[in-house]
Amino acid sequence: MRRYIFLTAMVCAAAGCTEEISTAPDLGFLQVNPRTAEVLIPFEDFIDEVLVFDGYGSTSDIGRGWVAADLDGLNARTLVGFDEYPTTPSSDQNRGVLIFTGGRLVLHFDSLAGELDSRVSVEVYQVEEEWHPESVNWEFAVDTTGGQRAWSQPGGGVTTLVGAANFIPEASDSLSIPIDSAMVAFLKTEPGARPPALLVAAVGSGVSLQLVKMALVLTSSTFLNPEPWEETVPAVTTSFMFDPAPPPSSGWLRVGGTPSWRSVLTMSLPREVTGTPETCGSVGCEVDLTDVHLNLAELVLTTRQTELAFQPQNTTEVDIRPVLSPELLPKSPLGGAVAFPKLIPREVFAGQAGTQVFLPLTPLLVQVLDSAAVTGTVPVTSIALFTNIEPHLIGFASFEGAGGAGAPALRLLYTVTNPVGLP
Repeated sequence: MRRYIFLTAMVCAAAGCTEEISTAPDLGFLQVNPRTAEVLIPFEDFIDEVLVFDGYGSTSDIGRGWVAADLDGLNARTLVGFDEYPTTPSSDQNRGVLIFTGGRLVLHFDSLAGELDSRVSVEVYQVEEEWHPESVNWEFAVDTTGGQRAWSQPGGGVTTLVGAANFIPEASDSLSIPIDSAMVAFLKTEPGARPPALLVAAVGSGVSLQLVKMALVLTSSTFLNPEPWEETVPAVTTSFMFDPAPPPSSGWLRVGGTPSWRSVLTMSLPREVTGTPETCGSVGCEVDLTDVHLNLAELVLTTRQTELAFQPQNTTEVDIRPVLSPELLPKSPLGGAVAFPKLIPREVFAGQAGTQVFLPLTPLLVQVLDSAAVTGTVPVTSIALFTNIEPHLIGFASFEGAGGAGAPALRLLYTVTNPVGLP
């Protein structure tokens, strides 16, 4: 027996629609008595399967880094490679062959968590081992389908300290670390070669910083102009790695993060739902959803608290699209957007966990019911929940799964009419 929860809105009260005016002529109009009802279909009556996939995109895709030290047991480090050095002075007033005698590393941060009124010790290391920006992680310098190569030591292999400085959030959003001519020579990228790497790490406990930008500022001169000036070399690769990875999802849903998570729901929409007394009368009836006007369809999700280190740092934009070839998951192509992305504030995945979120499904389910009206069978439909920019944020959104009060539900608002006939 399917269990539904109903709320009914009387669009036209029975007495008001059937009342006759004795002085008015009977024009023989058709009598239509529309009524709108709401039904909340529980998880077990429309969801066939829930799948959660990760690994979409790379930490090198978002253009920012992440450093963390003992943040609820998590550590994160960032690998940075710089562009090729300039070969000619940037200013027309300086001519000749450039000479680089030293420089400094400039790092710009944004605080994500931790004691914001305290100093954070930031260290920069020279990376001795080759690595792959698109696949690097805590265990592997290279982790592709073509092969793996582990770090000699997890977290970046053998490294040599370049320098350190204290980041003071209330004083500035950046810090500067001086480097000598030997480090300038090491960081020089040869044309067509992969840039040498620096590793950025934080020291302490409960610290999490987003590395917004990092640049190499070179002290430059020429034989014709020995008076030094500065040339700036931007970073061209920024990848971060962390340990441990978030624990596997145990039935709940995840969306977003870096690399990104997607949740796929396979639905079998019931063709009939139990009507209300207002729509069916005292005898009761089953309402065929292919015979009604579907005004609104929403997937109702309940947020859960994401692990501290992976809570979203900003608003999460959740997109919903149909899965075109479920048999090809997790790499199935997706259809067009069902609606505009849903903006969900970060707080509902932390202190305000347990908040209900309503994701629009109306256009998709109208198509499903139209198909059912023609074929006589309601088609099974799979949808993917993901962030519309993937990856975008370090943190991810979490929603309750099956087996609890916050399990996903389907909310339908539909309009039915009485049988039409002549009075």
